[in-house]
Amino acid sequence: MGRGLEAYKEMVSRCYKCGYCKFTGPVISQVEIREAPFYVNCPSYEKFNFETYSASGRVWAAKGLVEGDLKWSDRLLDIAYACTTCGNCSNQCAYEISKHVVQIIEAVREEAVEAGVGPMPAHRKFGEHLVNQHNPYFEPQNERLRWIPKDVVTLGKSDLLYFVGCTSSYREKEIAQKTAETLNELGVQFAVASDEWCCGSPLLRTGQVDAAKQHAIHNVELIQAMGVKTVITSCAGCYHTLKTDYPAKFKLYPRFRVQHATEYLEKTLKQQGRFVMKGEGPTEKTRVTYHDPCHLGRRSKVYDAPRSIIKSLPGLELVEMRRNRVNSLCCGAGGGVKSAFPDWSLEMAKSRVREALETGADILTSACPFCKRNLSDAVKDTASSLRVLDVVELAWEYLRK
Repeated sequence: MGRGLEAYKEMVSRCYKCGYCKFTGPVISQVEIREAPFYVNCPSYEKFNFETYSASGRVWAAKGLVEGDLKWSDRLLDIAYACTTCGNCSNQCAYEISKHVVQIIEAVREEAVEAGVGPMPAHRKFGEHLVNQHNPYFEPQNERLRWIPKDVVTLGKSDLLYFVGCTSSYREKEIAQKTAETLNELGVQFAVASDEWCCGSPLLRTGQVDAAKQHAIHNVELIQAMGVKTVITSCAGCYHTLKTDYPAKFKLYPRFRVQHATEYLEKTLKQQGRFVMKGEGPTEKTRVTYHDPCHLGRRSKVYDAPRSIIKSLPGLELVEMRRNRVNSLCCGAGGGVKSAFPDWSLEMAKSRVREALETGADILTSACPFCKRNLSDAVKDTASSLRVLDVVELAWEYLRK
């Protein structure tokens, strides 16, 4: 047994295999009990329909590894990584182990890496690039800030730092641009770090902990050297990693506050009374449904700030999906699944798009560039008419001059 499972060698024996981690009862918002008796809440169990692919199954597999009754195999490796680590299982579990289920799954992956059998080939490939170029998208580090529009003012030093994240820097650049433009529009001075590295979340979720620690140390030292008091992130994964994983996993206790962009903007917009449409808006209400990112919602308990922004924008009506807030269905991109199991990842995103369409919404919005990317792929693949926007992008449309 390596470092990964050492911290959980006692906890892995506290799963009673009751099965509740796989199901959600009739607690869906706006749905009566008779319409929603029980449904499978674990994407992995729903897909593979086998106990070992559920949280309780993976915990018992971890127990087998701890006690030496299980040895690594290709099948066990597949089971360990076919999980988005969405955390819905933790929400349903009523026992003490509920607080540790996701951490145990991630510890099993760390164990696989230490044993030399993990991670999955796709994870190993982006992990090698991360070590050299500090992003999982096989892009050069010196192009990280290419997203900045010419008319956006950023500072080299400020109390506020916008930690952009890899997905917004390289793939969903519109989110980074609209976040920066919104801050400028609100008169908020902010800095970006020219040598920002990946927060380390893709490495942590796939068990590549040593490389993740290097990135964590670099980012903390860089940000603290800038004298920053508050860090805001677009990415739910960056938010959870900087705020929760850095201290919990690496004993790094930054001297700066971490907020998600929606938390910061909600407060700022309200203080300035800026929920006023400047451009021409719709004459009829536009229906918007919000997807809770797993790292922002279930794993960080931030549910209200994004919804508050949507509800405050004139001309919009927020309509909730069947599964929302703590019971929100995962978009399918997290935990390394999008890179190692791309077809299944797209299947999950399509399921979420179907739920969005059930609401009659015109716009599907979220507060994570990784969620936006996967949901956009699903919308494109299904030829849906849904628009997929980040909450900050949506707010920008109502703040523009």
